[in-house]
Amino acid sequence: MHVGPDNRVRSSLFAGLIWLACASGLSAQQGPAAPSSPPAPVPRVAAFSGSFHPADGLPVRAVESVTFAIYHDQADGGPLWQETHNVTVNADGSYNVLLGAMTPDGLPLDVFATGEPRWLGVRFNRPGESEQPRIQLTSVPYALKAGDADTLGGRPASAYQLAQPTPASATTTAGGHLAPSLSSGPAETSTTGGTPGFIGQFIDATSLGNSNMIQTTTVNGPFIGVGTLTPLDAFHVAFTDPNGAFTGYSVQNKSAGAAAYSGMLFYDQNGALTQFQGFNNSTHEYRINNIAAGGTINFMIGSSSKFLVTTNGNIGIGAVPAVTEKLHVAGNVVVDGNLGAKYQDVAEWVDTAAPLEAGTVVIVDPAHPNRVLAAPRAYDTRVAGAVSRQPGLVLGEQGDSKAMVAQSGRVRVKADATYGAIKIGDLLVTSPNPGYAMRSKPMRVGRESMHRPGTLLGKALEALPDGKGEILVLLTLQ
Repeated sequence: MHVGPDNRVRSSLFAGLIWLACASGLSAQQGPAAPSSPPAPVPRVAAFSGSFHPADGLPVRAVESVTFAIYHDQADGGPLWQETHNVTVNADGSYNVLLGAMTPDGLPLDVFATGEPRWLGVRFNRPGESEQPRIQLTSVPYALKAGDADTLGGRPASAYQLAQPTPASATTTAGGHLAPSLSSGPAETSTTGGTPGFIGQFIDATSLGNSNMIQTTTVNGPFIGVGTLTPLDAFHVAFTDPNGAFTGYSVQNKSAGAAAYSGMLFYDQNGALTQFQGFNNSTHEYRINNIAAGGTINFMIGSSSKFLVTTNGNIGIGAVPAVTEKLHVAGNVVVDGNLGAKYQDVAEWVDTAAPLEAGTVVIVDPAHPNRVLAAPRAYDTRVAGAVSRQPGLVLGEQGDSKAMVAQSGRVRVKADATYGAIKIGDLLVTSPNPGYAMRSKPMRVGRESMHRPGTLLGKALEALPDGKGEILVLLTLQ
């Protein structure tokens, strides 16, 4: 007994519900011979003791009206059963009562049929009093054993069923109908041996033994092993093939449909499907689908990423800090074969003195190392190439103050025909118009006609009869 600071009662249950266990046990047992007279039924009552101290501080009465109720929940819900007693209260507030004694049938069995916890509430029916904190009903030790009195070998009746007779042979009756001859039922299954933890299998038609599967108990839950006695995860497959063939986890989808896949599905902690990995029956492709938004495919060794596919389709190989291009490789690349590209020029990221448009002819900046600027004059021997719009291959590191300058290959170049029409095959040099190319005019050296060395940008692959425009040029700096 404990009296709280508000002087209300904290009652305790001194006797368990022995009546429930005994009544169940008697109903499930039968003696070898019928008695001369039926035994007296076990009363469905429970002894309860408590203590009461009024909330208003007044002395207790010799007899108090008390309502007892049994609930499904500790704090909420209505009563499953209740009855009111006039109990005799001692001077110290203690009292005793037999629950269920107010009705001939006592406490109802169906209140306890599910085996779920039940809670007892006590309320003294006088002004200012409320129901005391509910107390969980418990069993006394010997009543626990009586709880399985309605089972057979610890199993409920639902675990057993009568064997149905099976026809063993049939004979023909006078009317021409078959009259089956019934046997006593199927043969019983026997256990010839087994090891704790192993999952059983039929070793013949009626006998059980060990299979190749085992279930172990770990701190992370049960682990199941196939071909191993020490599974390392929730499901662990391990085989030793004497023929040296491949072994492992196999999945086969026998559907002939073109969209049929076999593989694995991955779900998150909320049960939502996030990824599929599988094999297509018709195309024979292996596919990884990230169904959840924002999912990436990251192949790692240890804690280091080796192959990453981002949500926008960019691919990173090696320790790439951020995959910003369609293919980003951290480290050297060896190509054992041809390297194909849609566009035909090779360019390099080069610092510029000012932003430059694609097609601009550039020269080496004489005032700053490793930098280019738009060609300012005609026949400039510092010519270094042209700005490419979309190179087939670009070298160097990208930067905001850089341009992709092509030195070889085919690239579109700003051309100026105001100093002479440009025909296919003409040699081109820098123009007086900054950033443009024009037709080179040969000069006489003795008896020979030659173009000025060091000024040539390339050969025109398209004609420009007049004015200004863009033409395709084969860059051949010389």
